[in-house]
Amino acid sequence: MIEPLLYFSSGFLMKLADDLADDTTTRIAGAITGILCGAFVGLLVTISSDAPYIFFGVFIGTLLAGKIDNLNHFLAGALFLLVALMGGLPVLEPVTLLVCVLGAFLDEFGHDRLQGGGYLSMIFEYRLILKMGILALVIVPYFIVWIHGIGWCSFIFFLLFELSYEFTGRFDEHLLGSL
Repeated sequence: MIEPLLYFSSGFLMKLADDLADDTTTRIAGAITGILCGAFVGLLVTISSDAPYIFFGVFIGTLLAGKIDNLNHFLAGALFLLVALMGGLPVLEPVTLLVCVLGAFLDEFGHDRLQGGGYLSMIFEYRLILKMGILALVIVPYFIVWIHGIGWCSFIFFLLFELSYEFTGRFDEHLLGSL
């Protein structure tokens, strides 16, 4: 199944592109990584019924938070939109998309502004708002049938994306050292 592989690869590429943007000696590698990330996420939203909610939510939320702020992010976003447009944009249910946008926005906003100690900073350090929102979108449609929601498999795949992102962040010193 290609979907979990795309989630995992996208998390790895997204974090690597983000970290390469901070290093001026790896501009070409960062740009290539950003392009690959955007292409992978774009492909993912064309083959999955739930990924468009998650990744358009992430894209819009990070855009609103001002986090698309370097060449690697711009290239990733541009390729994501291009591939998604070429694959055909799905019609998205507004409540599910709004939960994903707000979760991504709050995660990015809080991650930069609420550093320090305590539970609140831990929530934003690991960007748990979007994860909790997606979990709610898995459960709520059982009770409110007009909300599209997110399937259990997609939630698990998104956690795979997040684990890949986090582990890449923890080990990228070794990865970046070899570039």
